[in-house]
Amino acid sequence: MKFKLKHQLLMISALSVMGQTAFATNGMNLEGYGPIATGVGGASMAYDNGTAAMMNNPATLGMMKDGKRLDVAVGNLRPDVKSSAGGQEAKSSANSFIMPAIGFVTKSNMLTYGFGVFAQGGMGTEYSSSSIFSNPAQQNPSPALVNRSEVSVGRAMIPIVYNPMKNLSIGGSLDFVWAGMDLKMAMPGPQMMDMMPTKYNPNATQAGGTLSGTLVDGLASRMGTVANN
Repeated sequence: MKFKLKHQLLMISALSVMGQTAFATNGMNLEGYGPIATGVGGASMAYDNGTAAMMNNPATLGMMKDGKRLDVAVGNLRPDVKSSAGGQEAKSSANSFIMPAIGFVTKSNMLTYGFGVFAQGGMGTEYSSSSIFSNPAQQNPSPALVNRSEVSVGRAMIPIVYNPMKNLSIGGSLDFVWAGMDLKMAMPGPQMMDMMPTKYNPNATQAGGTLSGTLVDGLASRMGTVANN
């Protein structure tokens, strides 16, 4: 009995050490979708977890009873973000992000179908005009600008599930994903232009610049005027 108890205590101690680190998100994905799956740490692959299954595993919608089901949920992501530079620290005032979700599913015999709109994830930061990230050059005569960033990802889905036999569900979904990004940075024009590829800014100190992508053309056309002011 003492031997068994000793091993149980060792196992509990090991699990407590391993479980000290926890993350609220996984990239652009939340730790769970729907109250059922979220309540068990996001596990959702092989049991009926409501209409949130269209985000988790559409095939599990076939496990629900015949009839109609409507789920509405509102999540609240509350990050605590701090940044430092030059020995100074600033705290982000963006500490509340609403994550809404709605799903409707109908099951009739072997066929299950529905529709849902879910917030997949996202977050951001906002530092005030008096923070270490503000642009001092903008403080006089105009107030300094805030530094702000926000990313959001949403999904609209039409799941369809077929149950050819009692213990088999075959499911899939039509999935429309959209994303948005909002950036506001108190950065001088010359500094921004310095990151542009040399074809836009021959005087860039970094060979080739550090920015790339489809937005570079638009940014270059706008920043060219600012950089000369």
